[in-house]
Amino acid sequence: MDDVVIVREDDPRCSALEADGYRIVGRSWGAHLHFAESPDLTRLEQVVTKVRATGIAIQELDVSFANALFELELANNADYPFTPATHQPLPVMSEVEGLWLHGKRVFGAVDNGRLVGAVVGKVNDGVGDNDFASVLADYRGSGVGAAIAAASIIAFANDGVRTFTAGGAGANDASLGLVRSLGFTVDEQWCSYQR
Repeated sequence: MDDVVIVREDDPRCSALEADGYRIVGRSWGAHLHFAESPDLTRLEQVVTKVRATGIAIQELDVSFANALFELELANNADYPFTPATHQPLPVMSEVEGLWLHGKRVFGAVDNGRLVGAVVGKVNDGVGDNDFASVLADYRGSGVGAAIAAASIIAFANDGVRTFTAGGAGANDASLGLVRSLGFTVDEQWCSYQR
């Protein structure tokens, strides 16, 4: 989008932009989760266990799942909310395969051999960050998204990560509810302005 300015909601420039004829064309948020040195992961483990009890496998995925992840992203791409600050481009197979080559970790939900949800994350400067999460429409609202997100946090926490970040589009209430349910605090709100 041409002439888009993205600023925090509490930035004094918001008033100036609005006075100059800019309007809000999108909202986004950022959230953080901090653990103590010896974190209690019981609540997160319960989220994973609840979904596993339905017969869905929650596991870290290796590159052999690249094609399944590509298909999942292709199926879900139109459902991602679009804002100037948050959007998910159409998947490209070589980029999906490259996730593992670039140090990303992929966690998924597998139901009867079919990948029905995935979370992709990484650690940057000691902070765990969620790149994206994707759940097939038929499985949304069932706890699958929370379970794979929880599994990724548990894995990173077991590797010593104590701080996590997440973010998303303001229009995606489900994503916002999910991160809050996992203990994240939403501490950044962003506005995308366009003249």
